[in-house]
Amino acid sequence: MQSESDSIEEIVDRAIGGALGSAATVIVAVDGEVVLEHHVGTTRRWDAPGIPATVDAAPVTAATRFDLASITKPIVAAALLGELHAQGLDASLPAAELLPEFGDRRWRTTTMAQLLGHTAGLPAEWFDRDPDPAALRFREGARPDTTAGTSHRYSCVGYIWAGLATESLAGAPLDEVVHRWVLEPLGMHSTGFRPAPELRASIAATEFQPGRGLVHGEVHDETAAALGGVSGNAGLFATGRDLLRFAEALRTGGGIDGAGVLPAAVATALVTPLPLPDDPGYGQALGPRLDEDWMRGLGPRVAGHTGFTGTAFAAEPGGRRSVVLLANRVHPARSSNEVREVRARVIDAASRR
Repeated sequence: MQSESDSIEEIVDRAIGGALGSAATVIVAVDGEVVLEHHVGTTRRWDAPGIPATVDAAPVTAATRFDLASITKPIVAAALLGELHAQGLDASLPAAELLPEFGDRRWRTTTMAQLLGHTAGLPAEWFDRDPDPAALRFREGARPDTTAGTSHRYSCVGYIWAGLATESLAGAPLDEVVHRWVLEPLGMHSTGFRPAPELRASIAATEFQPGRGLVHGEVHDETAAALGGVSGNAGLFATGRDLLRFAEALRTGGGIDGAGVLPAAVATALVTPLPLPDDPGYGQALGPRLDEDWMRGLGPRVAGHTGFTGTAFAAEPGGRRSVVLLANRVHPARSSNEVREVRARVIDAASRR
């Protein structure tokens, strides 16, 4: 039986084997100090639905890495904004200046802000997942289907384009740009795309997928996988402590450990509400969501994001708290959305710390 007075540890422990999959890490920081860090479960419990795992089932620790899924998006947004800032540009830059595919008169007014704010008129997903040559077919076929700026529609396609734009602007691969602008300055040394095979035992497994088997140590998102594992929409793996550093940068306006490490203009853009053409039920910044239902319990102004695999972070810009909850709720199958309730209860409990 659940109670409003349940501790975060109790909430998370009860959800292991169910809503949170086999593995979870939760961290709460107040005024920059970690006041709770809890790891529970094992990195792998099943080889397939109903079939217990026989190998690679290690206890979850602070070193366990999780597939961040769509939390990749705000981190990629930070990298793109950093590169724009360094070149004296901003997110009002037309996408066509970096992506010739947007040169058609119907799309040439689309901006980088619209890609990052999910108002570029692009479809939610790209379903052509044959890996060879997926990137070429994406560039030829993934186009807006409504006029930019007329609706807010969460779009993985928009962030794949944002990743390609980042590469064009920086003249370097996306993973290198993300490392330069986010991972290295924030000290996120256990975060990255395409983790090395020797790290597999320390990574939480995700879903059993026909044709792929158990996805373990490779990106869960089918589109990002088809694109080689490095994409603007998904692909990053991280520990809870690393993701907390990103959350803290949003809370403090770019600072970590007393030093400013994200440009102030970038940190501000990541938490500033955009004017939206309609109301999706939450605010939208250039990357993170703002004041979404599950995060509202943390405070009057909250920024964060979730990932399909069971990951989430939330931070109070200019406030006191940051929270990270990482889990592999799709292991071994995506059969439950109960993680939403667990996530909200963790946030509510964190607000009392």
